[in-house]
Amino acid sequence: MSAANEFGGEESFASPPEQVYALLTDLDAMASTIPDLVSSERVDDRTLKCVIKPGFSFLRGTMRTTIALGECTPNDRAAMNVEAAGIGVGMVIGSQLDIQPEGTGSRLIWRAKIEQRKGLLAAVSPSLIRGAADQVIRHTWNAVRLKLGEV
Repeated sequence: MSAANEFGGEESFASPPEQVYALLTDLDAMASTIPDLVSSERVDDRTLKCVIKPGFSFLRGTMRTTIALGECTPNDRAAMNVEAAGIGVGMVIGSQLDIQPEGTGSRLIWRAKIEQRKGLLAAVSPSLIRGAADQVIRHTWNAVRLKLGEV
């Protein structure tokens, strides 16, 4: 897997780790941070199914998406797996979130990796995927800050 399929970074929050962890593992709250969300439904306490209509030139139509919480350590670490499929496209993404205290707030170190690209998405250039991912990631962290009352 190339570096073009791997993403990561650090985010600082004014909120303590308990609040950041609670938000990032609350699937109902998480749904409200997803860009281009059409609908969402909790399947169980660890699984969210949604329909997303991304507005990228290389990805039209809707994507049926399942977000599943993986191994989690309260207030410290959370893993998530995302599977998305649309007409002629699909992808699987794994992510890891590590939350650390930083002063009175938190520092989040996150990593994500596109583990599989299927169909037409497999032929899309890595630079287009990176640009689209960066846009979604920025939007998501801004939405998280808004939900935490930091904006």
